[in-house]
Amino acid sequence: MYQYSLEFFSKLFNKRLDVSTKSEVLEERLAILIDDVTNSFYLNICRGLFEKDKLLFSFLNTCSILRRSGDITADEWNIYLRGSASDFKSFPNEIDYISDALFHKLLGLEEAHFSFKDISKSFKDASDAPTWKKILTADNPIIPLPAVYEDRLSQFQKLMLIKVMREEKLIYAVKKFVSAELGPQYIESPPFDLEGAATDS
Repeated sequence: MYQYSLEFFSKLFNKRLDVSTKSEVLEERLAILIDDVTNSFYLNICRGLFEKDKLLFSFLNTCSILRRSGDITADEWNIYLRGSASDFKSFPNEIDYISDALFHKLLGLEEAHFSFKDISKSFKDASDAPTWKKILTADNPIIPLPAVYEDRLSQFQKLMLIKVMREEKLIYAVKKFVSAELGPQYIESPPFDLEGAATDS
């Protein structure tokens, strides 16, 4: 449905090279360009997107940036999209307040990244269990995790955890993730700027 030509991207990119803030320091110039190009592309592409698709675009953009930088591994991305391919049915669920399916998904997270190490055991821990129960039942499950996981997990890993535990609340978690990684301006619809659109056209 949405189509943008390579020429569109090339012209927009070259324009940002010309008009963005200059710097003699290479690292500083690259940081300026990354921020400027990301923001400019977001604004220009959002002009042509339906409202319902803007958050998805921001999410995919954020994930693409983090995947290229190595902050999201291939295993994490695959687990997020498809879940674990491993069969954990032989592992008994001894936690009475979660389903077998959720228990097996937690084991899949443990398999995906070392940061999730022993998270299934944490659900049995008397000091951690109240927090996990609150996340499973609260209207807003985006609350601080038990201390070890709050400190250890990246923003994307916290998003993976919410997807496993409360998939119906994923939009709230995606907004928090995009806002934390790129900034709050990427979860708000930019107001239509006629002058900016004319300048960019």
